[in-house]
Amino acid sequence: MLLAGTLGAQDKDLMKAKAALQAKQWARAQSIAESMVESDKNAVEFWYIKASAEFEMSQMDKYRGGKVNYFKECAKSAVKARTKDVNGKYYDPYEKWMKAITVQNNKEAMAAYAQSSYAKAIQLYKNSYLLTGDTIAYGMLGLSYTKDRQEREGLKILKTVANWNFGAWSTQTCPGTFMREPFEILSSYYLGKGFYDSALSYTEMGLQVYSSNIILKNNIRAIINRDISSAAKQGYNSNYLEVINRALNYFPADTAYLLAQNNYYLSKLGTLTRSKPWDEAADMLSQFYHMKKEAVAKGVVNPADAFLIKDSTAFLYQCLDYFLRRNQPGSIAFHFKKWYAAQKGIARVDEPVLEGLLKSPPNTISRKLISILFADAREDYPKNKNISQYRLNFFNNWTAKPVKAAETYLQLEMCEALVADFPKDKVLPVTRMKLLFQCTDSAVKDENMYAAWRYLNRLEALNPDAKAFDDLNKRVAEKDFMVRYSKTRIVYQTKNGVKRAATGWDGSSNLCRAGSLPDSTLYKVIDRINYFRQNAGVKQPMALSMDKVKKCQEAAVMFAPLGIFSREPKPETHQCYTRNAAEAAANAQAILEANPAQCVTIFMDDRKSDEMINRRSILNPGSQYAGFGSAENNSVFWLLDLAPTADSVWYKSHFVAWPNRYTPKMLFMDKWTFSMDAPLQGAEIKVFDETNTEVPTIVFYQPAGQLNLPMLSFRPAADLGDKKPGTRWQVKITLKNKKIYQYSVTVI
Repeated sequence: MLLAGTLGAQDKDLMKAKAALQAKQWARAQSIAESMVESDKNAVEFWYIKASAEFEMSQMDKYRGGKVNYFKECAKSAVKARTKDVNGKYYDPYEKWMKAITVQNNKEAMAAYAQSSYAKAIQLYKNSYLLTGDTIAYGMLGLSYTKDRQEREGLKILKTVANWNFGAWSTQTCPGTFMREPFEILSSYYLGKGFYDSALSYTEMGLQVYSSNIILKNNIRAIINRDISSAAKQGYNSNYLEVINRALNYFPADTAYLLAQNNYYLSKLGTLTRSKPWDEAADMLSQFYHMKKEAVAKGVVNPADAFLIKDSTAFLYQCLDYFLRRNQPGSIAFHFKKWYAAQKGIARVDEPVLEGLLKSPPNTISRKLISILFADAREDYPKNKNISQYRLNFFNNWTAKPVKAAETYLQLEMCEALVADFPKDKVLPVTRMKLLFQCTDSAVKDENMYAAWRYLNRLEALNPDAKAFDDLNKRVAEKDFMVRYSKTRIVYQTKNGVKRAATGWDGSSNLCRAGSLPDSTLYKVIDRINYFRQNAGVKQPMALSMDKVKKCQEAAVMFAPLGIFSREPKPETHQCYTRNAAEAAANAQAILEANPAQCVTIFMDDRKSDEMINRRSILNPGSQYAGFGSAENNSVFWLLDLAPTADSVWYKSHFVAWPNRYTPKMLFMDKWTFSMDAPLQGAEIKVFDETNTEVPTIVFYQPAGQLNLPMLSFRPAADLGDKKPGTRWQVKITLKNKKIYQYSVTVI
């Protein structure tokens, strides 16, 4: 122990300063300490004394409002003390003042932050962090930098705080130091910048700490929806399911995600049960059930998801019901057998079990399901004669009584199969013709013209005598004109003095925004195309190609500003040029008409072309897919499809003609056409009116070229009168090989 006489000058001053502090002589203590730190910046304890004395002075009225801000000075001194006292050797005697300084500093920092004085808040929070090493103070410093638009400094600090928080949460230490704002800011910042990997990282970290945070939940939803959209472009694969399951991890009862999960499994099951890899289908079904069972066990409830079922038998029934409603026979049979086995407590439905069931089907099973089970059993067990006989017995009992129109279609399907199974049966072919008549008539009443033509073509294939179906053909044609022509009209509207077709297009050629046409418009136009196509005698309707629709829409926007069409547009000549638009321009037909429904009629008329390529494109049997787009002043149609027709033999004995059979007065058009897979060059055409007087006719021949069929174009030269309904002409075509084709054309 040193004697007083041996103390150094600094030690004496330290004793004086401590004594003054203890005696609450704050100014004296501050003065001594200030003098000592000026001469020795590393005099650690004097910094503590200075800070403590200055804090006390800052609390006294007589020192407030003077030239010196003693709280500001005490904070500086406290920071000096803490940074120089690395190991905390001198801290304990001054702890109460250090804590008081920190509390006061935090209050001022919070006030500055709340008043948007971010520069001041930055300095104050720096002090708080240096005084305590507190995570929240450091986080608030990062927030202050961010608010002060010093983004780089702010994000750097917030990243550190986020990682500290996540680490503390992971180890379950220091729960009071958690901050939600760093996760929210980093998540939103990176999401806004499009840095999705970083956004996902901080969002998922934050949600583990703050599982109900609304900002983070909204951000993870945005990220997941983007990932779902991206994954969906690749189809229903494992990546898509992974994203959906991740979504359900955060939003277990979300309707959209639950239904997306259902769609994945149901789509896979539909595909697998069509091609019948039963083991894969069974594995997929098991996986589907366990996903839903686990969700139910976790308490997930959502009335919109019918598959949230714990009971396995009830779940199988729900799957069966789903595929029954969608009329997918392979899937129906698969799920019925799974459900039936579970219901009966047997391992599986094998041939003896199925035979026993079908021998006398219970009334509790619908006829639709029984029909499907018979067809499935015949496919799986083709040598089982009993099942064939049971189906015939069932069919005869079924058709012996009147049934609803909806069951007629099912009876027809079964009858077609039975005709093949029992070729010597004399009654079945007659029953089939009767059912075809009934199905055609029902389809007409339901305004399902696609089905009506399918059945009518089948009737004609079975009975070449077209006169037998003349009345039915007339009813189909009349209804088709109303459904697929009149109802597909797109009206014009005048807005701001400009008349435009009300297509519902949402793009803009001024902004080079292709936009899109609504489904209602798309299907109106394809229906009108198929009206002409099927009434002319083409068996297969055309379908929409959404790829061609997109390309044609871009082409229509590209052409709109100039109103000039080109097969080889370039970026230099067309400001809205795209590769898709260029591809459409090279293959499609453009027209200065913005109403796509009207365009179809114009193309069929094709009055300006001797080759009639537009009408021939619509009526070409091999054309399977069409696309079109419309802008402010034009439309682009991609109609020509050079695929070979699957019905090539049909057109060796059946023709395609317009007008044909029953045609509305307004759609007669000046040019009549006739096509079939036959040598038409040099053919003679005669047209006779109702008095059997020949009408002079001018004939043009067009070879098939790349199209499926050659064509005869002919113009009755005389005036055909006012074409009153019921007026009929006869057309007689004699080929050079002396084959004759005759048909009538009647006004409806």
